[in-house]
Order: sequence, then C-alpha cells, then structure tokens
Amino acid sequence: MADSSPATPPPDPRDGDGGSAPDRTVERDDTAERNGTAARFGWEGGAPGYTPVDPDRLVPHQPMPGPPPYPAAEELPPPPVGERAAGTGFGRPMLAAALWGVVNVVLVLLVSGPPPSGAAGWALGGMIVASVLVAGILTWVVARRHAWPFWVLLLVTGLLFWVVRVATTAGVA
Repeated sequence: MADSSPATPPPDPRDGDGGSAPDRTVERDDTAERNGTAARFGWEGGAPGYTPVDPDRLVPHQPMPGPPPYPAAEELPPPPVGERAAGTGFGRPMLAAALWGVVNVVLVLLVSGPPPSGAAGWALGGMIVASVLVAGILTWVVARRHAWPFWVLLLVTGLLFWVVRVATTAGVA
C-alpha cells in the first residue's frame, strides 16, 4: 500500500497499482509492519483530531474506590430508667387544635354574625369540635416521637384543622 500525504493524493482504486492484487485481495505492507505501525482501516486515523493510542504505553485504569469513609451516625443514648423518652404528649397538639377552633369561632362570628338559630349554633359547634379532635389526634400521631416546639405543632395542627374543617363543611350551605 502506498503512503499518502496531504501533498500527494491517494492512489485511485480504479488503477491497477492502487494496492490491490489482480485477484482483488489486499496486499500487505511489510514496511509499515517493520516500522511498528500496522496498516490502518479508513476509520483509524483518517479523521481530523484522531490521536493513535498505544495500549502498551497506557497505564491501566484502576477500579474506582468505594465511597469515602463517612463518620458513623451518632446514636442518642436511651433515656434514663424511670424517665419518658423525649416526644410530644397528647395535650400539646390538642391545645394547638383548640386554639385553631377558637380562631374559627371568632372568624365565623366576625364574618356572618351569630347563628340564626340554636340548631345552627349546635351544628357549627359540632363541626368545629370534630375538626379540633381530628386535627389534634392526627397531629399527635405524627409528632408523638418528636420533641417539636409549640410553634411547629401550631403550624401543623393549623394546616390539618383547616383541611378537616373544609371537609366537614363541604355539604353544608
């Protein structure tokens, strides 16, 4: 196979001396093998920016190490014998829900005035009490294993209270 450089165009494959034998088999270039370079296919080095890589000169890739050694998670010691574990008791979420119930009563009285009849007042009170109980119990279930400050309990209970209150008022006009 004849060497080609940018100054000399590659041989025309239609010519008889373009590196092919008359029986259409490719002849081997012994000079390229003696120089240490083997014959390349068209995709091996014809592209601009291609850098031939000798695998014998490359350092083999090392496997990636595992994750870095993270410090062990600190475990809290168990509570002393006779003392309760830190958490939220049942009374604090119920108090927060009761505060939202009072806010609801005040808003209803400010917006629409007193209930028109005793039955309407009892229905309003029943819906508010049901909302307070459900919101307080749901908040306690979520917060019983955590020692949340009261303002967090107030926010969580407020969200649950208003969701339950809307659900209890959905069919009442």
